[in-house]
Amino acid sequence: MKKLALVCLAFMGLTACSRLDIALRWVDVFIAGKVDDYFDLNSQQKKELKKSIQLDLKQIQAKLLPQWIHNFKEIEKDVNSGSLEEQKVAGYFASFMSDAEGIKRYFADTAVQLVGTVDDSQMKHFRKSFSKKAEEDLVKAQNPEKLREEYKDKYIDYFAMFLGTLTKDQEKSVDQHLQTSCFPAALKVKNNEYVFEKFMKESDNKEKRKQFVREFYVHPERFELPEYKQAKAQYQESLKNLITDVLVRMTPEQKVRLKKNLIEKTAQLEKAQGYIRSL
Repeated sequence: MKKLALVCLAFMGLTACSRLDIALRWVDVFIAGKVDDYFDLNSQQKKELKKSIQLDLKQIQAKLLPQWIHNFKEIEKDVNSGSLEEQKVAGYFASFMSDAEGIKRYFADTAVQLVGTVDDSQMKHFRKSFSKKAEEDLVKAQNPEKLREEYKDKYIDYFAMFLGTLTKDQEKSVDQHLQTSCFPAALKVKNNEYVFEKFMKESDNKEKRKQFVREFYVHPERFELPEYKQAKAQYQESLKNLITDVLVRMTPEQKVRLKKNLIEKTAQLEKAQGYIRSL
């Protein structure tokens, strides 16, 4: 069942793109395609899924986008005044992580509606697709060196999006973080399988299936194994320290680039607000 969380995880992935307004314009198509990979949806299901996602986006537009716009503007002010210190970075990080952890609830109705329409053949397709993806994820998780290289590339790309090229000391901080606190990928696979099996036990009864999905989307923390929850918390703390370390040691050139990019991203979010409002 964990893979139904694509409805929100794909959204978070898209909002990390360089053009936020374009990402949000295509998010319903992107998510529908990903969900289709797992369930082999028919045309009517995909049509209804896109409509439902658009309603979810309107909720996000009303409740999350204003906070993101506010934070971007505040960070830009802090950089401009030279007051982006450790405590403020921690606050912004905590705000983002809270949104990331809680965004599932905005897609709860969509997920419940979807699982209420899938038939037995689509459930079989889901089991097969989930098992294949879980196996691929586990193979990747069992190669920590390659995993660290993959995450390093992602981190460098994300930092470059806002700051440009990192200094040697900043890259060293990225390497140190990955050596000591890389994302607990193997535990995530284990947790995904745990949630999946719990969901499949409810799959014969559509009402129980829908109840399970709503609970999972509204209270996802209740479906985390203790060892995964602890490892994830440790990883997030280390990630916060990495971001803090990089930002408080920005070069003058990086500060100029960050201010420019924050202004651009704010404008893109404001443009996205208008697009979502018109859906």
